Amino acid sequence: MLISSEWFSINQIECSRTIACNDAYPRHVHDEYVISANISGIEEIWLNGKQDSVKAKQVTIYNPTSIQSSRFSNNQVEFFSIHLPQCALRAFVSENNIYSSNTAPVLKEGIIKNTELFNAIISFNQKDDSPFNKEQQLLLLLGQLVEDKIYLDAQAKSAVLFIQEYMRAHLTAKLSLDELAHMSGLSKYYFVRAFKQHVGMPPLQYHMQLRLNAARNLLRNNMNSVEAAMSLGFYDQSHFIHAFRKTMGVTPHHYLTQINSGKNKFFIT
Repeated sequence: MLISSEWFSINQIECSRTIACNDAYPRHVHDEYVISANISGIEEIWLNGKQDSVKAKQVTIYNPTSIQSSRFSNNQVEFFSIHLPQCALRAFVSENNIYSSNTAPVLKEGIIKNTELFNAIISFNQKDDSPFNKEQQLLLLLGQLVEDKIYLDAQAKSAVLFIQEYMRAHLTAKLSLDELAHMSGLSKYYFVRAFKQHVGMPPLQYHMQLRLNAARNLLRNNMNSVEAAMSLGFYDQSHFIHAFRKTMGVTPHHYLTQINSGKNKFFIT
């Protein structure tokens, strides 16, 4: 039976989280690409006349109009899916000169073992992220679908280092991907991909970490959390508290209280 199926849409890209057991989807087709990450359990699939088993941590990719079906055993299966319109992938490959044809690209379909793609699907399926983070996640996801590697040349490295310095000097600014990519001289996709490869996280998350580290320094110097937030451009207190707690595990107020309570209790010599 289908235990649960949750759907939501981001810029006309539909996402779903499904939990099922002892059930099946009959043979069918989609007009869009369907990319799924199997979280747990085993899904038996039929694709273009061939049968196979999808295990946990594996990805399935279906091209538009491919005939497919699924069956779930008595053991519970959970998977996240993204329904990607053909126009979205076609525009992406055209804008980044990855694919020259005017038609939507044909992806390698079936079962894929790709940790980065798996994680990209999971990240994009989180409903609580900001629209700015969603744009970064989509660019990284699309990049994983159409190419395996990006070569980080000297120009890209120099651009990333320049943007890092710019971020450190503009902690209070509300930066956008369009602005940063333009400054770097790279397309948005290549900028996000190069930045993540060089730094270890996407650019907007990195800027947020810099701002949160600055907030910690202000709190350590006995500035209250409201003033610390305002001084760093966090005009929405709930956003600041949520971001701080997500990184530190405690709210800014509790962090300040606990830091102050431990002062002068021991010395390091």
